[in-house]
Amino acid sequence: MLVLQQAADEPNLDEIQTWANTFASLDPQVRAQILELYCPEEAAPTGVLGFFLGTKGERLQKELQVPAACSLEELWSFLRITECNTFKVAAIDGGTQIEMLLTTSRLNHSCFPNCLRGPGTRSGTVEVRVMRPIAAGEELTISYLPEEALLEPTTHRRERTARRWQFSCGCARCSAPDVLRSFCCPAGPACGLGGTVHAAVEGGSLCQCAKCGRAVSDDAAQQLFAAEDKLQQAWPAAQRGMQVAAGNVRSALEARNGPAMENAIQAAMKALTQTVDAVKGSPQVSPKHYCLTELAKSAAALRAVLGDSLAASGHQDHAKDMWKRAAGELQEAVAAQQAAFPLPRDGHIADLIGLAGLYRRLDRNEEARRCLSDALDEMNAVYWSCEPAGREASQAMMQGVKAALAEM
Repeated sequence: MLVLQQAADEPNLDEIQTWANTFASLDPQVRAQILELYCPEEAAPTGVLGFFLGTKGERLQKELQVPAACSLEELWSFLRITECNTFKVAAIDGGTQIEMLLTTSRLNHSCFPNCLRGPGTRSGTVEVRVMRPIAAGEELTISYLPEEALLEPTTHRRERTARRWQFSCGCARCSAPDVLRSFCCPAGPACGLGGTVHAAVEGGSLCQCAKCGRAVSDDAAQQLFAAEDKLQQAWPAAQRGMQVAAGNVRSALEARNGPAMENAIQAAMKALTQTVDAVKGSPQVSPKHYCLTELAKSAAALRAVLGDSLAASGHQDHAKDMWKRAAGELQEAVAAQQAAFPLPRDGHIADLIGLAGLYRRLDRNEEARRCLSDALDEMNAVYWSCEPAGREASQAMMQGVKAALAEM
């Protein structure tokens, strides 16, 4: 029904004026259809409309020129509808295209969606494909959130949907215990099963142990949450340190710079030690906790490039030890994330390709082939939905995986 172009992800005031002018130029029947879409009572307090025009539109007439073809009330409704019913698509030129569609804009959000939205085969259309089995009469849903947000805890996801779309998500995933916030059962040896407990829906309490069935006392819950807070405080620095260290080792390896490599390896070992200390400082937190899975993936990436540097210097046995540890860390982290969000996604594809690379270094070709085959299946499931700006890179990656499989 409507296509708007803007230079960045969020519009400036001149571009909001263009929204208004474009709406006024539409056929009255199309304008009426747009005004039938969901319209929040106010603009989002943290959104662009709220910033420029006020949450109740109190500055609209001061900041914008109201086109003669529509009333002030219609324009303010249209702007609020646009804020929460449009899709942002990255354009090839680096800008952003805003799209409003008669049917697709009515699809509701879920943090475990059953559908994926992508470009249609005809201009001006989009396509929606089912991603998993659905029941007769089940509502079709998509995710409004970016992929990385779907691997954040429930409280974080709800904050995002409230801030941008003014609702607290109540999907099945958000209404269940938060498996991304996992803790070791406080019963310890009495559990005897290595059980885990998860944060409850409201986030301020814990569910009973998934294995031994014991409830968590308030005192024990406070101790577990304190351990989580400690980990969350240490997590950003540890994550950043490993990412920087991996980049430095990679640069020194590519440049074949011996002194730089020595310094980079020392910094890398220090970063790994910092991460180990952060993990040991919160032993009550389960390895399946979202902070620890992200740390494990960064540690695996750093160990992989350290293994490459050792192999380049002729220390093949030490290199294989490093690659083996990296493969183990990455495999466990990927399995935990996939259990929390078991749908095809770009990040999981990249992880599978990275894991295949480690297996190939270790001459574990059957496992590498399985990872690449799984990655290709997921590519076929989701790459059709790539935005124009990323389509070429996605196709190149798919061809690379096909070529690697053909060589094995």
